[in-house]
Amino acid sequence: MQARKSPRSPWRRRSRHTTDETAGHRAMRNADQLYAEYKEPLYAAPPLLQRMVDAGRLGRKTGSGFYAYN
Repeated sequence: MQARKSPRSPWRRRSRHTTDETAGHRAMRNADQLYAEYKEPLYAAPPLLQRMVDAGRLGRKTGSGFYAYN
């Protein structure tokens, strides 16, 4: 029996709220490590997450991520 590959990336299934709580740069680092290990595009970080990390939108600790925190 062959294992079935998931058509969706695990990073896309992750809740935006959870990513904001745990900081986007950590999710980015984890994705980079998985991609480096397995060389599977499935494990690459989504481009949106890369743009957010580059812009400094790391989540609750910086005051903005997927949501704005005041």
